Amino acid sequence: MSKKLYRALFVSLIMILSSLAGCIAGSDEDTEEIVIGDEYYGKIMTSTYHVEQLVSAIVGDTATVEMMSTTNIPVHDYKPSTKDLERLRESDVFFYHGLALEPWVDGTLSQEDMPPSYMTHTMPTGEITLDYQTMLVNDLCEQLSEGDKQSNDLLSHEGDASQLEIHLEKGVQTLTLPEADTSHDGHDHSGHDHGDEDGHDDDGHDEDGHDDHSDHDDHSDHDDHSDHDDHSDHDDHKHAEAEISIENPVGCPLGTVISVFHLEEGEYVVEFET
Repeated sequence: MSKKLYRALFVSLIMILSSLAGCIAGSDEDTEEIVIGDEYYGKIMTSTYHVEQLVSAIVGDTATVEMMSTTNIPVHDYKPSTKDLERLRESDVFFYHGLALEPWVDGTLSQEDMPPSYMTHTMPTGEITLDYQTMLVNDLCEQLSEGDKQSNDLLSHEGDASQLEIHLEKGVQTLTLPEADTSHDGHDHSGHDHGDEDGHDDDGHDEDGHDDHSDHDDHSDHDDHSDHDDHSDHDDHKHAEAEISIENPVGCPLGTVISVFHLEEGEYVVEFET
């Protein structure tokens, strides 16, 4: 091989290596610019899973998003532990739902060293806040007045009311209760037959018969109400109480009372006291 050919190959090899070096250097510079250009906003704390998903979708990889509650405790029942409060203080900002969904938030944020906080369920400045309660009440009143109704009669279950199931879907469920039996027609008054009054005119009437009330004074059978006082079968389960009660809302039939309950998914027993 001639010296000219060697020289040509050598020059070509130098040019190729120089080009590759330039590409590699260019790639390193580009990568460095991307890293420098990205901004990291720190740690964002959120109150619930839904808020965490919302914030994560917006910030992406530019921040670390965490939740206060890391268990399946219902949002109404959750109370931050000492460790949770420490995590909150170490965060740069806190987002929560609002509208009293998290009862613990107000008291917690009033403590010292808490980060800036923002409600996610709020309108921009100058906008009118959505009155969700009025919208729900109006919709409910419309359903009660004009909506489809499904009747449920407890009498048709022949005393076994526990077999009646009502599935909570949009619509009106009416429940007919048995009328209280106030008639005394079936009461046996034979033991109180006062037709023979002659017994009171009898001089031989034994007054001791009135003084001896042992059969009446012995109320042991009446005083022993253990069968009535034992409500363990009723007290062994939790009773849900209405969080809000609205009486006679505008647009609803007269006498309507709306009771708002917070119920988790599951089955519930409706009890009536008469």
